[in-house]
Amino acid sequence: MTLRLVLAGMARGKARFLCAVAGIAAATGAVVFTTSLGATNAAQAPLLAARAAAPWSAWTVDDAKARVASPGADLTLETVALTVDYRPGGRVLQGPPMRALLAPAPSENPYAALALAEGRWPDDNSDAPEVVCVRQAFRRFRDAPPPLGDTLKFVGRNGTMTAEIVGFLDGELPLPPQFPTALANDAAFRAVASEKHGSLSLYATLPPASGKRALLTPSSPEVCSRFRGDEQRRMDYARPLMLIAAVLTALSLLANSLLLSVEANRDTLSRLRMAGLTRGGVVRFVMAEAFASGTAGWLAGAAAGIGGLALFVALSPASFPAGAVADWRSLAATLAALPLVIAPAALFALHPALAVRAIDAQSQKPRKTRRGMAVTFALGFAAFVAVEVWGSSLMRAFVPSPEWPDAIVSLLPAGVSAFEVEKLQDIEGVKRISELLPLQVRLEDGGDPKSNALFLAAEWLPHFRFVEGTREEAAAALQDGGVVITEMMSRALSLHRGDTLLGLPIAGVVDLNWHMVTSRGLVRGLNRMPNTTLGPVFASFDTVESLDRRPAPMVRMTHLWVEYEPEFLSRHGAFGAGRIVEAEIARRLGNPPEAAVRLHARDEIADGTLAHGNDVIGAAARVPFAFLFILSIGFVAMLVAEADARRRELKMLRTIGATRLQLAALLTRSAVATALLGMAAGLPLGAAAGYFATFKTASIWPGLPHYFVVPWRLVAEGACGAVAFALAFAIPAALALSRPRPRR
Repeated sequence: MTLRLVLAGMARGKARFLCAVAGIAAATGAVVFTTSLGATNAAQAPLLAARAAAPWSAWTVDDAKARVASPGADLTLETVALTVDYRPGGRVLQGPPMRALLAPAPSENPYAALALAEGRWPDDNSDAPEVVCVRQAFRRFRDAPPPLGDTLKFVGRNGTMTAEIVGFLDGELPLPPQFPTALANDAAFRAVASEKHGSLSLYATLPPASGKRALLTPSSPEVCSRFRGDEQRRMDYARPLMLIAAVLTALSLLANSLLLSVEANRDTLSRLRMAGLTRGGVVRFVMAEAFASGTAGWLAGAAAGIGGLALFVALSPASFPAGAVADWRSLAATLAALPLVIAPAALFALHPALAVRAIDAQSQKPRKTRRGMAVTFALGFAAFVAVEVWGSSLMRAFVPSPEWPDAIVSLLPAGVSAFEVEKLQDIEGVKRISELLPLQVRLEDGGDPKSNALFLAAEWLPHFRFVEGTREEAAAALQDGGVVITEMMSRALSLHRGDTLLGLPIAGVVDLNWHMVTSRGLVRGLNRMPNTTLGPVFASFDTVESLDRRPAPMVRMTHLWVEYEPEFLSRHGAFGAGRIVEAEIARRLGNPPEAAVRLHARDEIADGTLAHGNDVIGAAARVPFAFLFILSIGFVAMLVAEADARRRELKMLRTIGATRLQLAALLTRSAVATALLGMAAGLPLGAAAGYFATFKTASIWPGLPHYFVVPWRLVAEGACGAVAFALAFAIPAALALSRPRPRR
């Protein structure tokens, strides 16, 4: 009897049943597609590597010696690891610097898989430094490589070398990291010969067992890993969020469907209760419909996920030569997790179901059709808000504080004499420029390498925001051997104003976001110290020099602090002002060969940090936003139930002359009101969840400031999108439901 009642209810409530199926199907399909795409991508790597490495595999040691070198010669090359002052679009890279492995160019191309695609081979008879570059080395940047004939500045430990690009090598195979990315003529290599260098055998990535050993093994894990796509990697990062949003979507739509089912079948259940149906029978009714909807949705979602993957792979046959690979484990996992979704949804609907009384059969009260949809939409919008709050609050700790000076100029690797700062006074547009002396000092011997402080000395203390002490008191104390620490270090080491750090009195604590400025400004990791630190410590020159164990002649001016005139900055902008000042500093210093002059603007660093954060957060935020679109399907079922519950009212409105558009507007307003109610409830819920996630994530970094940021613009855009989704489903459904029904 219960089964017949369920089937009869499904037949009457097709829209309700299909919405529940759609929720389960969307969740299952998303999980299966995501995990299967990862498995498919991993399956392509060995085949792609074997195809690209074919030229290397066919080139044996004997072949190499016969083709490139004189008989009996060894193809072992000297190599030098350098950084490259590469500026795509004219901008200093706001991130890890470009690295290059430079080697002297043999008389012929030593690469079997790379052809000289453009230009010529470096000329050893030329006195000007020349290099031929591997084009793949530039492909991690969005901008094109520099044009042929342009120059590149290579930066080592002892100085710089500027060489003209005379050619580009190009091919399908991404070279393993140990292979040279630039081949230089004799003049270029002699300029960096004093650098610490090693050697590399071009014909063996592994020690050859015989002269017939292949140059490169395509099944090597190192080679295969190069053929995993970045897009699939980013999808892997979003997988946990995808799983959470999928479960939430399935649970919400299924719960909403069950609630509507209870309301739609209230009269039937009440009559059955009058005829003797027990509460256990009501439970069986709700559970049977839940499992029927869940099973149908899982079957549809599994088919959609695998079919969507097959279509996606078929559209890109070159990228997926091995074809699609289904992740059967995820398919089994979703089936095993199905009861875990069904049970809470059924429990959510059981309370109103068990509250049905026999007397309800005679009741004329309107049914509550909106409650489930309001809860459903609230959960979906809360997920969207939580991701945006989490991302914005977490990124806030990495956006440089506006109290930092306008720019840091690095003069690396060797720096210049500190007396040279006198040449830099009275630069147009610069209000103040001075030496910035960095020194990382270990706080404990033999302990955690992260346990070090980055001491920074300058002639003036910027106008930081003090949370302990005042700027005037701290500036005076610095001249007497005091120091100023950041709030992060204060939290991490439980130090406060009046305590001591390495025997130096702490004169103040400042609230300062320093991570990106000290990283992009290249003031960390000098003198073979780790790139990680507990934060900057501001001190006087005398204090820093007393902690410096280097001989005085080795201490050079490696950094400058710059503040612009406000009018100059507003006229040229951060990028334009930086290029003008950077060029003038380099000119006045005589373009020193021992140092590359690089200006790192605070506002450029901030913009780059925010842009990167928005890219990452935006990709993650699209996941719950996509599921919010799916959740909007529930408005169809809600409006069907609404029209059924208000059928007498709608009939009366038709009788007194209401048009179809007026009736459709009435139902649409109901959907919009439900959506707004759900968003109003979801906003504080999502904000709280986002802050909790931020707090847990930030706990990975000791002492990292915890911020609570609600990105109102992004939330408003999401709210507008949510309303648009609601209308996209509500308006067609309302128009269909407002049609006059034929008399039976």
